[in-house]
Amino acid sequence: MPAEGGRSRAISDTIRSILSSRGLTLAEADRRSGQVFRDDRRFHIPPNLYHVLEAKHFSPSIHQIFALSRVSNYRMADWLAVFGLPLTDIPRLQAVLPARLTTLIDGSLFDELEPVLLFEQITPGEFPSSLRPLSEWVRLGPPQRRFHREASGQASLYAKIGSHDAFAFPDLLPGSILRVAKLSRLPLHAIPTGRSGAFFLIEHANGLTCSRLHVVGRNRVVLCPAYLPFAQVELELGKQARVLGAADFELRPTRCSLTARVPPNLYRFWTPQPLQEAATGLPLERLLARARRRAGLTFREASAKSALVARALGHKDYFCAVGALSDYESQGGAPRHAQKMFSLCALYSLNPWEFMAAAGLRLSEAGKDAMPQELQERVTPEPRRYDRRPLSGSENPVLAEFPYLFGRAAAEFFRMDHLSIRDFFSIGKTDRHFHPYLADAALVIVDRRKKQILHLPQAPLSAQPLYVLVRRNGQFVCASCVPEDKGLVLRPFSNGVDRPLRLEIPTEIEIVGRVVGILRKVFPSGVPHS
Repeated sequence: MPAEGGRSRAISDTIRSILSSRGLTLAEADRRSGQVFRDDRRFHIPPNLYHVLEAKHFSPSIHQIFALSRVSNYRMADWLAVFGLPLTDIPRLQAVLPARLTTLIDGSLFDELEPVLLFEQITPGEFPSSLRPLSEWVRLGPPQRRFHREASGQASLYAKIGSHDAFAFPDLLPGSILRVAKLSRLPLHAIPTGRSGAFFLIEHANGLTCSRLHVVGRNRVVLCPAYLPFAQVELELGKQARVLGAADFELRPTRCSLTARVPPNLYRFWTPQPLQEAATGLPLERLLARARRRAGLTFREASAKSALVARALGHKDYFCAVGALSDYESQGGAPRHAQKMFSLCALYSLNPWEFMAAAGLRLSEAGKDAMPQELQERVTPEPRRYDRRPLSGSENPVLAEFPYLFGRAAAEFFRMDHLSIRDFFSIGKTDRHFHPYLADAALVIVDRRKKQILHLPQAPLSAQPLYVLVRRNGQFVCASCVPEDKGLVLRPFSNGVDRPLRLEIPTEIEIVGRVVGILRKVFPSGVPHS
């Protein structure tokens, strides 16, 4: 197809420019790869690389991309991005793909050299005590580069709650994403346990679980399911389980199902097995088998999930057939296409650097230099899209910073075309919130395109869609509603509404949009943490 051919030619031109910046031609790069990797043809760069890219829609293997990194001394991550394989796609996919069991989202893959989005406070004083647009107090600054790892997600872990191991249901819903404060950053003696304590992320032989814990001895804990009949299993810390951290925030999409399954193997009182040793040094076939079992996937289920990856990324090479998945574990050897590595890492929550090391790549010998941005032809955000109003006094305080691609991942997570600062509303601390999910909420995310009022007669009150509305006096309200002939009725269930309110549209009230996400604080109050 013309579009595909044009893209292939663009990649050929990009590769030619990159090699030229190092004083190399493709023939010289091919000759050097043959000298460095004399005994392993998997690392040899094809001398007709430009031709096969343009004529056959060829995609290089992981080994060939590594060879390009080695001979050019540019970073492996940058070369992967050149071939349309940015490592940041992996945590994005881990966040949006359905998960049977609780999985980690690999925040370490956000590049410390990538631009970050800065959320800056523009109005002095404390945040409002009532529901207000966040844009009145915070602005999104222009992307800037940060050269430290604190900005790239290393201070915390991120996990997605699975549909089949929701021990903390209904406090934490399947599909929600948790930010987990590492135990090294918390005063252990001050974290409350028991049925009203913190939610801990625990690693055991079968995977990960987020649950409250009951301490029964110096080194023994019991998993405490809140509502569903999961087996309350006793675990010995250090041998059968390790606590990775305590959840402090939950990012909850409102489309999350209010039902969760209890599989038979977690309903029965299972015998804990010893923790497996670290995966360092495992051959690729054992690493994949171990990761697939931890993800709770059969070959057929993993293949079906890889089809979702291929659809999301728009390329058939991301699909993994059932037979191929079985062969990777029985016969060993890395997949032919680098896209397969991406799929496997997203499906099994594998770190791609561990994958590449297990596939025989000596990562310490890869290129070390960051590739100049103009060579990669990355899309640079236009400065005009960001608020550049002069700062009052000195520079405004930075409240938070996120990787630049966070906005795209968050929009996909909430099934929105794009996400802007105007879509965030801060929750007031003085309002009375009868809705159970708003009581500890910090923010709500609103899709301003969804203004049609929905009500679900068969669903409980907590499952009714929420809307942000604005009254003629400028007061914002977050509530569930029932449509009437000329207006709507606000339920007396949230935002301090004590009685049903009948209001006409648009003379008395306007609909801002439907709430699609809620950011909730789940760490117990009064416990210091950073």
